[in-house]
Amino acid sequence: MKRVRSIWILVFIVISGLSYADTLTVMHYNLMYYDKIYSDCNSTNNNVDSKDGYLRTILGYVKPDILLVNEVNDAIASVERIKTNTLNINGVTHYKRANFSGSFLVNMIYYNSDKVELKGQDAIPTSPRETNVYKLYLKTAGLANADTIFLYHFVTHLKAGSTSSDANQRTAAANAIMSYISTKNIQGNVIISGDMNLYGASEGAFVAFTTPTGPNSFRFYDPLNKVGEWHANYNFRNVHTQSTRTIANEGCFSTGGFDDRFDFILTSSEVLSGAKGIKFFSYQALGQDGNRYNSSIISPANMSVPAEVANALYGMSDHIPLVMKVTYSSAPSSAKAEKNSLSLHYNNPVTEMLTLQVPESAPVKAVNLYNILGNKLQSIYPNADSQKIDIDLSSFPSGFLLVEVILKDGRQKTIKILKK
Repeated sequence: MKRVRSIWILVFIVISGLSYADTLTVMHYNLMYYDKIYSDCNSTNNNVDSKDGYLRTILGYVKPDILLVNEVNDAIASVERIKTNTLNINGVTHYKRANFSGSFLVNMIYYNSDKVELKGQDAIPTSPRETNVYKLYLKTAGLANADTIFLYHFVTHLKAGSTSSDANQRTAAANAIMSYISTKNIQGNVIISGDMNLYGASEGAFVAFTTPTGPNSFRFYDPLNKVGEWHANYNFRNVHTQSTRTIANEGCFSTGGFDDRFDFILTSSEVLSGAKGIKFFSYQALGQDGNRYNSSIISPANMSVPAEVANALYGMSDHIPLVMKVTYSSAPSSAKAEKNSLSLHYNNPVTEMLTLQVPESAPVKAVNLYNILGNKLQSIYPNADSQKIDIDLSSFPSGFLLVEVILKDGRQKTIKILKK
């Protein structure tokens, strides 16, 4: 236990070099017919009072700053109930929500107004459910001077089903979303989350999301870089998000155990690199420890979350939530930077060659490469007084790397890159 704790302390020390002081916890969750009586979902096997209890347990454990949800009953009373019954409880009053829109089953965003605020919202007419667009801004120290960080968050719920017709509907919806982004010239910090019902990366919808489009060649990335054919594939057991149950005849719950990655959080390259003030830090499917393949969230025993959380995940939905943390700086981002700050240009993501450029007078003394656990992988010491360094990463495995750059005048900076 002491060794694990020391590793995470090291990770914190390394990450702290990024100059990001605060964290936002983003959570996406399909609530499975919340407050909706439909087909096999009734007031007994999908009781909303019971769901509120489960959700209080899960949200109390995660404490999200931004909560995005699918499958809420299309009524103001239902979307408001989540806020008042599960978020603003036990003295908490800072959660707000967007305006309700949509029909039958809707999406919604809830947010910690101490950290972020909603600037505007829109909807894209995708089928069978609209896709919602939320523009948020962070309440940073520079806000009084109109200096802040903006974030676009898209929430979607694509067509379920395994037929070619279902896949075509998902593709059409994804194309409509990407067309909206292109037409509106949206760029910078952009996230899309949702129950996308995708069986594999070869599906047209995922291809549309990850193909550069528009004047800025915008595309989304999988922060985990777990791209492949996810359905019934043991190799992707760590990212499967459905189903929480195995027992047949479970009412409105889908059963069969975990073998699908239906739920996603995808981001722009700027979120991965931190280029626009928000930087990806971590991502997990809550309760998914890799031991769930064709099994439930509670059997075998789940040690990745407290027992009460595992039981709440079992009772709440046939999906599990996604939790992504991003870091950001609460300090003013304009001209009043610290004198010892270090400007660094680099390419991210990286396929083979990482190029570091220091637009400073002081040359680079050393570059240290770490894995995400803080273990040093390599050190590079330039022979000359170089301000530009090329590092061959072609032999490194895919995933995230921490790159520590140290100048000869003592200044240093750590960046996180994605090796593809």
